[in-house]
Amino acid sequence: MKKIIGLVPSSNKLFKTDFVYDDQYIFTNNYAQSITKAGGIVCGVIPCDGYINAEDLKIYDGFVMSGGCKVFPYHLQIIDYAIKNKKPFLGVCMGMQALAIYFLLLKEKKIRKYDGDILQLFNEIVEKDDKYFTIRVQGHNNDRFKRNNANIDKIKHKVILNKESTIYKIYQKEIIDEPSLHGVALPYVAEPLKITGKSKDDVIEVIEYNDITLGVQFHPENESINECLFKYIIDRS
Repeated sequence: MKKIIGLVPSSNKLFKTDFVYDDQYIFTNNYAQSITKAGGIVCGVIPCDGYINAEDLKIYDGFVMSGGCKVFPYHLQIIDYAIKNKKPFLGVCMGMQALAIYFLLLKEKKIRKYDGDILQLFNEIVEKDDKYFTIRVQGHNNDRFKRNNANIDKIKHKVILNKESTIYKIYQKEIIDEPSLHGVALPYVAEPLKITGKSKDDVIEVIEYNDITLGVQFHPENESINECLFKYIIDRS
């Protein structure tokens, strides 16, 4: 039986303007293509008011969290559900950053002896500084990606993988050449996350919690050579 993979959308304009039709959840077609080609059934995860009901997540066998510009509470809720219920999870670009933010919030909560939950803490932090968890980087967002990989060489860079990592086992290569479309990056991660891939300029490109919970800063949905990554998530679901 095919596995149902929850595609988690981005939401760049949610609650940012006075116009209700700007409150959109964004699904990009190439993620759906990649999941389908790898043998999964794509099913969108639809939040309401920026949050998700954990009961609604039971239908999914695994999750792919797409890239975007801003992390919302529903991203953290889905990560929490996936980890606690041992569901495979792949975070891409912002999705990787959301995975890191989840564990940074757990650390901050402990350090601050914060009484509320991590969603409350997250909302308090980003209300004051929405870039609190990331840093600006140069040279990782050189062009907008065009159809048919017309300009892919302009946006690719090499990612060096840890030979002891899950990501290395998936690709069976120490160096992979991948599209990059991000202007911010993670400065560090909190344990128990591990950094298992970096670019040549030392930007964090891959993080892992365990062998079914991974995040990649690069964009694997843009090339068929990355089908192995989506297939791995589906096969483990």
